[in-house]
Amino acid sequence: MSYTATNQDFIQHLSTLIAQALQRSPPSSTEIENKGSPVSDSSVTDNEDGYFEMGLGDRTFEFSATSDIAPPAPDSTRAESIDIVKVLWSFSIQVHKGGVRQFASCLVLTDSVVAVFEIPHQDSKGNCQHIPAALKLALCFPYTDLTEFGFLMPEICLTLKVRNNDNCLFVVSDSQNLQDFYSCLQTCCSQSCTSLFSSSTLYCGKASLQEFVYQLMGFYHISPDGMEIKGCFPTYLVYSNKTDVQKALRLPESVDDNRAWSDHALCSALYSTLYKSAEQNHYAFHPCWIFLTPQHLHIVKVDFNVMPAKCIDSEDARNVFKLSRIPLSSVVLHPTNHPIQQKGSFSDGHVLELLIGHKFVTAVFVLPHEKFHFLRIYSLLRTLLQDVKTIVILKASNSLESVRNHLLDSKNRHSQTAGFCKPCLTLSSLYPSEFLMQKITEDNQIPAYLPISSSLQYVAGLKGNAIVEFFHNSVAEVENEELKHLMWSSVLFYKTPDTEVTACVMLSTKAIYFLLDDSVTHTNEHQLDFWNQENSDCENSSFHLSCCFVLKLNDLQSVNVGLFDQYFRITGHSADHIVTCLTRDSYSTHASIQHLMAVLSLLARTPSPEPVDKDFYSEFGNKNTGKMENYELIHSSRVKFIYPNEEEIGDLAFLVAEKMYSLANLQSLNILLYVLAFQVNHTEETAQANSSLQPKTLILTSSDLFLFNEDYISYPLPEFAKEPPKKDKYQLTDGRRIRDLDRVLMGYQTYPQALTFVFDDVQNQDLMQNLTLDHFGDTFSAPKLNAKHKGSGNREIQWYIFIPSAESREKLISLLARQWEILCGRELPLELTG
Repeated sequence: MSYTATNQDFIQHLSTLIAQALQRSPPSSTEIENKGSPVSDSSVTDNEDGYFEMGLGDRTFEFSATSDIAPPAPDSTRAESIDIVKVLWSFSIQVHKGGVRQFASCLVLTDSVVAVFEIPHQDSKGNCQHIPAALKLALCFPYTDLTEFGFLMPEICLTLKVRNNDNCLFVVSDSQNLQDFYSCLQTCCSQSCTSLFSSSTLYCGKASLQEFVYQLMGFYHISPDGMEIKGCFPTYLVYSNKTDVQKALRLPESVDDNRAWSDHALCSALYSTLYKSAEQNHYAFHPCWIFLTPQHLHIVKVDFNVMPAKCIDSEDARNVFKLSRIPLSSVVLHPTNHPIQQKGSFSDGHVLELLIGHKFVTAVFVLPHEKFHFLRIYSLLRTLLQDVKTIVILKASNSLESVRNHLLDSKNRHSQTAGFCKPCLTLSSLYPSEFLMQKITEDNQIPAYLPISSSLQYVAGLKGNAIVEFFHNSVAEVENEELKHLMWSSVLFYKTPDTEVTACVMLSTKAIYFLLDDSVTHTNEHQLDFWNQENSDCENSSFHLSCCFVLKLNDLQSVNVGLFDQYFRITGHSADHIVTCLTRDSYSTHASIQHLMAVLSLLARTPSPEPVDKDFYSEFGNKNTGKMENYELIHSSRVKFIYPNEEEIGDLAFLVAEKMYSLANLQSLNILLYVLAFQVNHTEETAQANSSLQPKTLILTSSDLFLFNEDYISYPLPEFAKEPPKKDKYQLTDGRRIRDLDRVLMGYQTYPQALTFVFDDVQNQDLMQNLTLDHFGDTFSAPKLNAKHKGSGNREIQWYIFIPSAESREKLISLLARQWEILCGRELPLELTG
């Protein structure tokens, strides 16, 4: 049922109600005392066809949001009625003598008075035709009684202050209709008052919402860099789980079924509490505003009781507005508490359950259709977000029916928001090759030495189709992309070069996804205590929370392959998009590079425009894509693949010779092997279970063994780097001569593939002595070595080295044995232990 500007019956009904109220009351402001329930769960929002929808209980009614009224009725009618100028359907918060009331409302401007109608709750479930008759006049006053009016928050919350009875009315509606109503109110006041008064504490159309939020962020010392408001939504937020909500609402703990609770109990309890609290002027919940920006979700809470006496242009605004900022990357839709909801029901149109960090948050949107508007914007911003994001990993049963049912439920629930729902994909059409499925299953084997969280442990246990369905349901962000390769590795980020993180690297036809260990945290984890895992709402739930970093292939600029294919670095367009994969295995590096090249070949990129007039350099020195020049391959997608050249090996050899004061022997110094390994920190007093791995680079030359700490991500310097890294690429930690090697022990209980190198600590032959005195200036600053005394008085130095790659380990033993035999004239003693 639509009430438009041409609905004369509805207009006549409103004018009659106002006229009757004025006849019973004195000319000054009139307030009708309502003994019933003055709060309604109904509100208004903009509809596509120009109407507003009133969300009342489980039914839907449509009204015109703001109506410019038709010409006045004949004189006989005007004698008994009031000329109506403007109508606004809205949600109102009324503050009166310290009490707060919340209700769905209809604001009416006439030629002489302002009337505020409310829709009583008991009538909200009836037929829509009874709504006009159910309207109750809550407030009526002449324009001369307005002491102030303006926007509490520009564009989104209009405030009316009335003298004498200390009424303050906060009106919430959509931005455009609210501003139109404000303009009309200004015109009516100017015609009724001798002089148009101005507000000192409210915005009078001079500021935008963007400017207001900038000002508020300044009060809270929050940087507004890159902040652009994409959407603003009035909501009720319940920041807790079922048990805490029951306590806040003073309800008996009788609802044991989580699904039943999420379906109806929360909504019913929330609104029944609002109605019961109305008479006592006490509410467990008040509406607030959430703002979506490209990087964050901002929450603005308002103290409606404090506002009338404060000036919002000063820092006293902190007493009125409470601002919280949450990284958008940590906000996800609740994966399981979304049963199929009846289309058109209140829950379907208003209620959305979220996960922020480790906490459940229920959002009840005040205005209808705002939930779907929020979901569209949220989904778009999450896809564009270039940061470490929280993702939900569903725990599937023995079959994957629970996952499939969840996807069907989601599709049915949000049928109106097809813009953000991924279509159902047919796996058989995307993955026709059984060989690819088998290969992905074989690659989904996490190395035993990598630390792993429970969420990644679950991923590592998936096989076959389960891996593919997991990728599309929980990870993929682009429609119809195909998973091509999977790899487990340690990764480094450019901004945290000293912290290795376990990751499951998933390469698709659109992006590279890094599923990260739980050690990766958000920078704003202290906000609202959402990340306090001690009181996590997610314990014993049917899903895991994990972190994912996405690097889209279109943003990829170059790939640097490390020495001896031990690692590779992926470089995007900024420091946030530089990631090094420490495979510590030449085969894994080679396979990943080959798959990446194959996927990039599928991308169609516009070629660079050719210059009109070709000079000598462009004619004869032009690089063609797909050809190798100076160890640099320019792929057809214009991504550079850069391999280590002879100069890099020479620089490393020079560095080793320089550190060991052996520049005279530089010509004879040959690097035989470069391998990424771990040094096992283990002593006799320490339990094997507490052993730890320290990343090291092991280099074998023709005469020596060296251990380095290496920066695997800062070099070569990215094009946007403005200053060199704080540390050198290589930092020598220890070096020993091959001829001083006494024996090699193979086997170690904690790490069965570990090697123990036992050196004789020959007097005055410590290769680290000069380095220690020169660099540290104190012999006590030398690296701690495992030393044991022999019976003759000589000491032994032991290196506990773990090499993840079996191929690299065998190659090291083979080359070391050959060099030891050349230098010592006999076979290297190899002993099996454990």
